[in-house]
Amino acid sequence: MKEHLNLLDIDLEVTRDKIKQFIKGYTIGLNRSGVLLGLSGGVDSSLVLKLCCEAVGKDSTIAVILPERDSDSKNIKDAVRWARELGVKYIYKKLTPALWLIGIYRLFPPAFLVPKILISRYIAREKEAISKRVGEDIFISTLKGTTDSQLNKAFAYYKVKHRLRGTILFYYADLYNYLCVGCLNKSEWLTGFFVKYGDSVADIMPIISLYKTQVVKLAEYVGLPDYILMKKPSPDLIPGIFDEDVLGMSYQKLDLILHGIERNLSVEEISKITNASAKEIDRIKEIVEKSEYQRSNFAIY
Repeated sequence: MKEHLNLLDIDLEVTRDKIKQFIKGYTIGLNRSGVLLGLSGGVDSSLVLKLCCEAVGKDSTIAVILPERDSDSKNIKDAVRWARELGVKYIYKKLTPALWLIGIYRLFPPAFLVPKILISRYIAREKEAISKRVGEDIFISTLKGTTDSQLNKAFAYYKVKHRLRGTILFYYADLYNYLCVGCLNKSEWLTGFFVKYGDSVADIMPIISLYKTQVVKLAEYVGLPDYILMKKPSPDLIPGIFDEDVLGMSYQKLDLILHGIERNLSVEEISKITNASAKEIDRIKEIVEKSEYQRSNFAIY
């Protein structure tokens, strides 16, 4: 598979310039005073923040950091540290009180009272049990819908967090006449690995044409620090959940499969490029198909 990773090679300098022009062009075109985005401490939002600073200037860029009870403290610290290193204004607001009022924390016990290793084991057992109960992997169930009450509790638990964040981001964007910038990448977009009307809500999405592996390469190129680059990708919504565990494979393999699907290659051709099994490829194809509704706003009668 490694010898085929060059299929995803991009001109990093050209890509950087195009994204900066895209951000600046929309900011000017929509008569906004600056740009604003949610900063999680992960590579995607950290890269977008860096490019926003380069596009419109650090004095016209705001990072909004919105942690809640289950947020990893390291991610919060990394987000604050990165905003300070770039010299941008940041808004820090805890979502925990609002989420308490909504009632979601009554659905699951508080994670901060339990050691992380035990949380990870508990999550792994729950995932396995639910998968057996519903008869398919959990991620596909998130896209198809399910009558399993425990799984629906989990959906309600994490999705409202993203949707509340989206509401607050647009509140500040409207308040300051700023452009709300999203941070979804192409791998997330094509697989539906995002929350509809949550992290998919923005005025512009500067890196949505880049696969996750390309995002990481660009992040390395523009000089993101190791404390951001080296961390394991996670939505940071439920303790112990990481991107590649949910997706069922590494981003390197996933991105090559997605690239093959986009090029209309056969399963056999994709398998040669990725070393993925036919079962793995068919699963990703199903995920792309089942997540199509996520990429449209709503159905029209």
